[in-house]
Formats: sequence, structure tokens, C-alpha cells
Amino acid sequence: MKEFMKFKFNINLSASMQRILSVARKEIRQLMRDVLTMGFVVGVPAVQLLLFGYAINQDVRNVRTAVVDHSNSYISRQLIGQLEATQTFRICKQLDSDEKARELLKEGDVRVVVVVPPDYTRSYYRGRGAEISILVDATDPILARAVRASANGLMDKHNRRLQSFDINVGESALRVPRERTTFGTKPDLVRQRFLRFSVINLYNPELRTPVFVVPALLGVILTTTMILMTALSIVRERERGSFEFLIATPVSRLELMTGKILPYICIGIIQIVIVVFTGLLLFDVPVAGSLIDLGVVSLFFIAANLTLGLVISSVTASQFQATQLSFFFFLPSVLLSGFMFPFGSMPAPAQWIGETLPLTHFIRAARGILLRGSSLFEHMGEIGAMLLFSVILFGLATRLFKKRLD
Repeated sequence: MKEFMKFKFNINLSASMQRILSVARKEIRQLMRDVLTMGFVVGVPAVQLLLFGYAINQDVRNVRTAVVDHSNSYISRQLIGQLEATQTFRICKQLDSDEKARELLKEGDVRVVVVVPPDYTRSYYRGRGAEISILVDATDPILARAVRASANGLMDKHNRRLQSFDINVGESALRVPRERTTFGTKPDLVRQRFLRFSVINLYNPELRTPVFVVPALLGVILTTTMILMTALSIVRERERGSFEFLIATPVSRLELMTGKILPYICIGIIQIVIVVFTGLLLFDVPVAGSLIDLGVVSLFFIAANLTLGLVISSVTASQFQATQLSFFFFLPSVLLSGFMFPFGSMPAPAQWIGETLPLTHFIRAARGILLRGSSLFEHMGEIGAMLLFSVILFGLATRLFKKRLD
């Protein structure tokens, strides 16, 4: 009896395994036929590996820098070259006006301004504490700290080399004064620091991370919700069986796409109000510019995300596929837009990809308006990029959409 029960158990187990394997083979064939799913399985690990291993770099390099050299001497040009040799600074503009440099800094064309005073060379050679001012766009605290560290490293290098004057020769030794304890004019003697970089943090002097994150987080939230909701809109109608009613109506493809976008624009505006006022109340984010300008930029950004969602909805057959494609777009947008990592430190190919993403342009405009007080007209390039993205994808979505069940 025991042997019979054991034999019956083995037969049932063998039959069960065959059924399991049959279901597994069927599932594998189904996955192989689903191009989007296979692309998701293979593409996401590959994209993550490339982004995190190659494109993402927390080291701050090649910061766009403008120089105002009032001294215009050999020693000042040599020092500017040494600053650029640190690879933290990339000198892209030579200016003769402090006001013009501050304007470029406000507009976001440069992130750092180096100002060399007229008496720099004489003060440097006489050891009177030659000082160079470095103005930094501190809306990115990581960048501001890296600039300060690089400047301090070069300053210490010069001071160690020039302090060879401080030698002991009996009572007539040249003594370097200590830190000051009284008011009045400083004596005309050699000071403790022959060269000094005065780094001034603008727009975020306390280097608070919420000031840097909240404006960009507005764009990330809009990207996540706008693309996903729009991507699911048409697919949801197909799955629920209400798509037949749209086919029977005289609504054209262009009218249908426009009608699908309008409600989500209102949702996006509500989200903008929530994020901005929450940032103001809870994180004390400064508002240096106009909230109306921010609202206008946000509308262009919402339109760009909605048109992308429509394209995804037009090429997918299920909500699962639409979610997969949406996620496939989220990852590069967050990592290559400058939201988490300094944009200028990324390799050139990663920056090229980032320039095609609407989130990159929105983050620049939002931080400029909220933190630097720049105007809407100073970000016409960012608005133009988002508008071009919207027009191209809206035309593509209209062309791909078919008022047919197949």
C-alpha cells in the first residue's frame, strides 16, 4: 500500500511539473512576442548602468566662469590660468565690467565670476594681502562648496610658497602680524596671507539644500504626474470599452487630442500652487522673481509633458505598457536634468541628451526666476525649447493616433 501511494505521488508530481513547465513556456512565448516588455527588461538595466556608471558624476568640473580682470597684468593672467587648471573652472567670458558680470550671473549664463582688483599685482608682490573676489551662484550648494574648496586649495598653495619670507634672523626677523585685535588702519607690513580668495555665495548664502531642491522638485512632480496620467488616458478608454463611443463621434483626431490635454493642464496648475506655497511655508524658499513668470514657464512645461504622454498613449495597447514606457522616460529626465547632479560636470553625450529633455529647461528657468530673480524674457531659450518639444510631439501623437479598434 505504501509503495502504491508513493508511486501515485510521483505520478501526480510529474504531471504537476509538466503543467507548470507548460505554463512557463507559454509565458515565455508571450513575453517574447511583447516587444515593449522585452525592451523594458533589457533596456532599463542597460540605461541604469550607463547613467549611474558613466553619465552621473558628483565631482564638480568645468563650471562656466566669467573673469573681470581690472589688473590685466602677467601675474593676474597667470593666476586665472591656474584657476582654470584646477578643472573646476572653465573660463568662457572675459569682461571689463562688474555690472555685466553680475547680469550674466543673474541670467544663468555663467555660474561663477572672478573679479581681479586693479592693485592686485602690487599688493601681491609687496605681500599686503592681495584679494580676489569670486562670486558664486550658490543656488546649487554642491557647486558652491566645490568652488570654495578649489579656491582655498590654490590660495594655500600660493601662501605656503611665499611664506619663505618668514625666516628667523635674530631680533631683526621679519614677523608676520597675528589676527587683528584692535580697530584702525592695518600696518603696511607683510600679512599672514599674501593671497586671499574671497568667495561670496549669492542667491543662497546659507547653502540650504531645500532652496536648491524645491524649485526642481516642482518639475519632477509635474513630469511624473502629467506624463503618466496622459499616457493612461486613451489606453484606459480602450480597456474599459468606451473607445467605441469616441469612434462613433464626429470628433477629429486633433480635437480629441486637444480635449484630452485641457483637463490635465488644470490639474498641473493646481499642483504648481500646492508645491510653491508648501515650499514657501515649510522650507522658507525665497521668491526673488515673479510668480506669474513661473506660472507661464510652467504652462509650457506642462504642455511638453502632456504631449509626450499622448504619444505614449497612442503607441501602447495596455495600461501596463503605458506605465512601462513612462518609467523608461522618468529615469533619464531625473538624472540628466541637473536635478540631482551638476549638469556641467556630466560628459558631453549626457549633456546632449539632457538638452532634449523638457525637465532640464524647466529647472533652469524655475531656479532662475525663484532664486535669482530673473525675468521671463531672460529664459526665452528655455521656453522655446519646451515649445518646440510640445509642437513636434503633439503632431506626432495626432499622426499616430487611429480612431479604430485595431
